[in-house]
Amino acid sequence: MIDVATEPDAAAQAEPDAGPAGRTRAQPMAPEDRRRMIAEEAVPLFLEHGSAVTTRQLADHLGIAEGTIFRAFGDKDSLVRAAVQTFFEQSRARMAEGLVDAGLPLEDKVAALVRGTRVWMQNMFRMLSLVPRDQVPEIMQHRGAGGDEYQAAIAAAFGSDADALTVPVDRLGAVMSIAGVAANARRFGDAQGLTDEELVRFILYGIAGVPRDADASGKE
Repeated sequence: MIDVATEPDAAAQAEPDAGPAGRTRAQPMAPEDRRRMIAEEAVPLFLEHGSAVTTRQLADHLGIAEGTIFRAFGDKDSLVRAAVQTFFEQSRARMAEGLVDAGLPLEDKVAALVRGTRVWMQNMFRMLSLVPRDQVPEIMQHRGAGGDEYQAAIAAAFGSDADALTVPVDRLGAVMSIAGVAANARRFGDAQGLTDEELVRFILYGIAGVPRDADASGKE
């Protein structure tokens, strides 16, 4: 959990949002909009600094009084949970927008997706580490149709390559999910791991396939 360096006192919670002299007063905002804004801004800070982030750092980053954060969330645990949920919501939005450029060549699309999947899973583990382990299953379940959206986004990105693939495009998302786990193998105790280049070649050619540019002898 995050280590809050300074807990809010009664005076801080009762102060107007203007804060100390020189700080810009926060613009009037609906409570739910303010909660969403704070949670969204907290995500990159948690990704960069992990549990070391304090509410004071977040308040300074937003240019608001620290008490505003506690009035919005009640306690630090609620803030952390909201930030983690927001991370997954932003991921779903990214899927809807398109994971990779569908116009790229097949190998470039796979490479972009492998890199993106590696980073996303690293960030996912980092965000989930902020909450107690017993809350992780509920948060993962709360992602809702995230898996379906991922599958659909993959299918859309690789639809033009359907004839060149050995698996249906609607199953390609499952392959990429496995690649994501492989990309983060070190987290699961595998010191070797696989590089992005190794994963791209495995996804494209397996362990016995022949690259498209190989000659008749099987050598590139």
